[in-house]
Amino acid sequence: MHVPSAVGFDTHSDGDVLSHALVDALAGAIADGDLGTHFPEDDPEAQDARSLDFVTHLVQLVRAEGYEIANVDSFVVLGTTKLRPHLDGMRRNLAQALDVDVKQVSVKARSNEGLGDVGAGRACEAWSTVLIYPAID
Repeated sequence: MHVPSAVGFDTHSDGDVLSHALVDALAGAIADGDLGTHFPEDDPEAQDARSLDFVTHLVQLVRAEGYEIANVDSFVVLGTTKLRPHLDGMRRNLAQALDVDVKQVSVKARSNEGLGDVGAGRACEAWSTVLIYPAID
């Protein structure tokens, strides 16, 4: 989802920091590396890629390992960019990429109240936690 902002970041893929954090959480839940393990910066196929596609790929790996996703809890800090009007759309997009109900996806946002590089809009942060459980055959 495109969020209008006066600032941006120079990134290898589309720079979706929330999806990147979620990929790390999904990979970590099955002890399979992180974003860079699966989509290294020197991989030309990852150049300008849609980060939600990275999420979908990791969901397939989680399921291939015999697990399902119970829920996701995420937190984004973008400083000067206000995300509150976009949170429901972000939840829907993540739920679709995860192939789960939107009720299983939480996204929260903060501004950092102008403090530090993140609060000033020079950096961003995101965290994501995912709960998985063994799939029942």
